[in-house]
Amino acid sequence: MVGQILPLSGANLALPEVGNSLAASITALNNTGGINGHPMKLIQCDSQGVASVEVQCAQQMVSDHIVATFADNTFSAEAQVQGIFNAAGIPRIGIEKADPSEYESPVNFDFTGGGIFILVAMMDDLIHKGDKKLSVLVPDSPQAAETHLLLDPIAHNQGAKVVNYVLVSSASGDYSQYVAQAQENGAQGMALALPNAQLFQVAQAINQLSPKIDYTTGIAGLSLNQLKQLGQFSTKASYVWWTPGVDDVRNFPGLAQPVAQLTTYMKNANVNNLTAQSLTSWLAVHAFYEVMKARPGTPTAASVLAAFKEAKDIPMNGLISPWTPTDYQSAGSFSSIFQNVSNPWAYRVAYNGTGTQTSTSQMFNTFAGL
Repeated sequence: MVGQILPLSGANLALPEVGNSLAASITALNNTGGINGHPMKLIQCDSQGVASVEVQCAQQMVSDHIVATFADNTFSAEAQVQGIFNAAGIPRIGIEKADPSEYESPVNFDFTGGGIFILVAMMDDLIHKGDKKLSVLVPDSPQAAETHLLLDPIAHNQGAKVVNYVLVSSASGDYSQYVAQAQENGAQGMALALPNAQLFQVAQAINQLSPKIDYTTGIAGLSLNQLKQLGQFSTKASYVWWTPGVDDVRNFPGLAQPVAQLTTYMKNANVNNLTAQSLTSWLAVHAFYEVMKARPGTPTAASVLAAFKEAKDIPMNGLISPWTPTDYQSAGSFSSIFQNVSNPWAYRVAYNGTGTQTSTSQMFNTFAGL
């Protein structure tokens, strides 16, 4: 049995696509024989984004003797949940790290740099364009107050400066004010590190105001349908993410397999309404299969943990480079905080009005400015 904890519902950030795509990926694998003829059983726990429920979900996973979790997202009680999995020795594969406890854990295996480094990737993308004065738009939350501690030195190391930190309220009725704030102090580019609901509002304000400023955001939560709805914003914006855009089969033929499986086993899914979030779920299942297919016997948490520590150059269908989970990259002066990161490389993605294009030559290291 494997598990997943994430907010499938709730007032906070809900991620139903991540959960549905994981269930679909496991169904697809089971229908082709599972792991050495053994089907995988998935237990999903809807945390609703509530700290106490996240802890209960982790305790349930331990009681159910799962052998690993896939594509977890526990953003309310990170340290408590991580402590439970550490004590039980249960590996977390494809977890999106955010808290220091998740970065330092020896049982976590993430093929991305984690949530904070997609924001770093946005900033790096603007600097790559030549923008030296930057604005960063983030949700108005307690965690936002510490964002500058990471971003200020990274910008400085690359000859740039964050001149505006703009806190975006989910209760706001006027998003044009945030676009105006982002243009203050001579800013040349803005990084939009916002959940979809806020991003859509800011994008509409940008369309109305047509500011003469660059902007970049993450592609993961945006489907082709949504990009089309956002019009001019979508074609002018640049995007970053750990995987290519979900539709760019021309440049990444390996996308054909996950897209085919997800659209077959996810209800009402098609390439126009899928996002790159689904690829994280699929890659977690794919990596598990690649590592465990040569291991005899029934997997246990201990055997999965040992296998991932020994694994080298796991083929990731060409969506990311072959992955060695323990090939940890140095985070420079931040190494005491951001440990155990084996794949800090991100892609630059563009949208031309009909589809996305991801350049294989434009992959960059989000740790470069550390």
